[in-house]
Amino acid sequence: MSCFGVLRPHLAVSLAQELHVPSQPTGSVPPAGLISPEGLAVDHLRRAIFWTDSGLDKIERARLDGSERRVLFDTELVNPRAIAVDPVRGNLYWTDWNREAPKIETSTVNGANRRVLVNKDIGLPNGLTFDPFSKLLCWADAGTKHLECTFPDGTGRRVVQNNLNYPFSIISYANHFYHTDWRRDGVIAIDKETGSFTDEYLPEQRSHLYGITAVYPYCPGGKAQENPPPRYYLTAFIYSTR
Repeated sequence: MSCFGVLRPHLAVSLAQELHVPSQPTGSVPPAGLISPEGLAVDHLRRAIFWTDSGLDKIERARLDGSERRVLFDTELVNPRAIAVDPVRGNLYWTDWNREAPKIETSTVNGANRRVLVNKDIGLPNGLTFDPFSKLLCWADAGTKHLECTFPDGTGRRVVQNNLNYPFSIISYANHFYHTDWRRDGVIAIDKETGSFTDEYLPEQRSHLYGITAVYPYCPGGKAQENPPPRYYLTAFIYSTR
């Protein structure tokens, strides 16, 4: 796992530091019994974790300590990958890149009210992110090469950028989207309003980058800092579930 700092709107040009994972970790979250976990989402209000497993064709949830694990869905899933959560409204979103019928679905965080949100004009929806401030659900599609957004009810769908390379994971932060790209083997920044490419981060040792997430200076929907900084400082973590 590695991380780098970003001063809006530009990406750093080199690694700021390495995060070293102990060779003998004290535990794993979630617990054992996984085959190919590809997507991960954290609900900071409920202190819950959600994940997709494309080997088991399941979507599961647990507490952050791994307890209270349970299966939310194990039917009508072929290749579940990205997953995102809206903790404030209690909604869950995920992609399924089933070649025959790709789709984006939604439900509550408890698994109720499951329904298909998007199943037209998508190809390989690898990345998915929910912006808690604009309340938009956005995805990066390696099939259509589009970055698109919609409201949680499926209305207001629009294309932000129509010339992506091969996006894998995406995160929304401040005024930009950041996605990992398997053609460039780097992280690409896209302006939310204009859809233009603004910056890129290319590590010295090039290889496929998998998931990316970001840490705000405070938790959306939680207690904000009394005097938040005038410029966000983004700490982005690139991780692999493989």
